[in-house]
This record gives sequence, C-alpha cells and structure tokens, in this order.
Amino acid sequence: MLNQYIDTEIKYVKAFSESMENVDIIRFWDNSLEGMYSHNFTYIKNNTGMDKLRNLISEELYLRQSSSKGFLQVVCDFSISNELISSLPIEPTVSRYDYMYIETAKYRFLKGNPNCYVTKAETSEKLRDGVNVDILANKAAMGNDFAGKRINRKLEIYRLPDSNLNLYVCYNNDMPIGNCELFINDKIGKIEDFDILKQYQKRGFGTTVLKHLLKELHEKNIEMAYLITDSSDTAKEMYSKCGLSKAGEKTQLFFKLADKDDN
Repeated sequence: MLNQYIDTEIKYVKAFSESMENVDIIRFWDNSLEGMYSHNFTYIKNNTGMDKLRNLISEELYLRQSSSKGFLQVVCDFSISNELISSLPIEPTVSRYDYMYIETAKYRFLKGNPNCYVTKAETSEKLRDGVNVDILANKAAMGNDFAGKRINRKLEIYRLPDSNLNLYVCYNNDMPIGNCELFINDKIGKIEDFDILKQYQKRGFGTTVLKHLLKELHEKNIEMAYLITDSSDTAKEMYSKCGLSKAGEKTQLFFKLADKDDN
C-alpha cells in the first residue's frame, strides 16, 4: 500500500511542477514559484547504500550551487542515518515525517464538532474564503507575502477543469476557520494542507473536516486515504485518535545555499 501512496505523492507534485527522471532520482521544479520548497526538490527513489546516497546528494548540491539557486531540498521515503548526514559537504536541516492512512469507511466512527460544516470550494466566494483562511493559518511561518503567493499558485490548479485536486473550507457560524486539500489518484485519496486556525484548534473542527473528506471518498468507492504529518507534531496525536495508522516514513534534507528570500 505504501507504494500507492508514494505514487500518489509524485502525481500530486506533478500537478504543480515539471520534472526530470532517471533511474535514481526525480528532479522537480516549478517556474511559477521557484521559492516553494515542496514544488522544487530532488526525490531519491531508493535507498541504494550510504556511499551512493552521499554521491547523489553531493551531485545535486553541486548542480544547485552551479545554477546559483538559494537552496536544495532532498526528499526520500526512507530514513537517512546520522552518519551519512554528518558526512555531507554541507550540513542540512533534517525533517522527518510519517505517512498515516485510514480506511474511508471509518468516517462512521468520527464525531467532530456539530457547530461547523465543511464544503468543497466550488464558487468564487468559497475559494476566496479558502484563500483567506489559508493565508491566516500560514503567514506566521511563511510571511504574509509568500503565504499569498503560495495559495494563489495552488488556486491555479483548483480552477482547472476536471482537476483531481480540490480545496475544502470549514465554517463555524459561517466564519471560515479552516481549509484542506483533497487529491484523488485512482483509488487513493491524499489529504494535504490541513489547517484549522489556532484559536479554533482542539475543539473537534479538524475531526469534522476529516470525517467529511472520508465520507466523500467512501461514497466515490475510494477505500483508502492518507496524509503526511511531522513525526513529532502534536497533530499526529489527533490523527491517531481518529484511527489513522503509520504506513511509512519520509525524510527531507534542506540545504541553505545562499541568503535569498525563499520560503
């Protein structure tokens, strides 16, 4: 099942990014938003051993430095040892994430908060609400300007005819308080960019969003859904309580190469 989630991840990124692939890596880039790390990175396909991994990463570093890019992000769906990380020519920031999955039929066991509702952003008004709440949720981490550029880049894909990627908005008393993406790849649903505004967290609104998405997927005969969460993040506790289980790991190595205004 993990291979299906990985395939879905790759197709999700390709919705935004161009790519170049060889036997070892996939290199993604988004010319519309070059500073967005999740659209511009190198994916290493397999754990080929410490020496080859070191060489692959070192070569990517050299190429990025030669092209005067301000950063390199390397992503893989396996753990990278501290020994390998310490042997690299530049020390990266390391982030570790978990794939977590759930059967969509389990929506029946989720309760959530009855004082909210969730809807797909199919109108200009709903899309505007989703954009505004996304900026509010992310501006502290990204800055207001980049948070706006980021969600507006995503808006281009939401608006495409027959897009497999849609935005959902959570409302409390008709006030937008959260949003979430749902990407469908064949029989797999990917839940992404799941945000509830800080002042509304831990009140069941996130569970309501999850229940809504799972129910919608189940009604489309899609049996499995997954998301990726920081392995040490408190949100992981909520997902576990909702019935999600760990399917695999993802590692990100971020190398800052120059002082540029990237996010």
